[in-house]
Amino acid sequence: MAKMEKAALLHIAELSKLSFTDEEAEKMMEQMGDIIDLMDTIRDVELEYDDTADKNEVPYNSLREDEAMPSADTEKLLQNAVTDSTGNCYTIPKMME
Repeated sequence: MAKMEKAALLHIAELSKLSFTDEEAEKMMEQMGDIIDLMDTIRDVELEYDDTADKNEVPYNSLREDEAMPSADTEKLLQNAVTDSTGNCYTIPKMME
């Protein structure tokens, strides 16, 4: 079991603006040692990604054709929009104070 050094714990505590009593520091060092052991265990697990096993293939033959279509009428979309005095900007209601 790995045990975290007290100096390292105190350094991390100072960076985190935490303070520990001696009893809390001992308990924290033990818990951090357990976490380090767990990370070492995870590191030993052999992982290899197999992109053929995830079955996330895109069925390109079932996609629709990409066709250009007329867009919405800009005048109709903006008929209720409020513009500023220059007519160049749109004003929206205030959302936050």
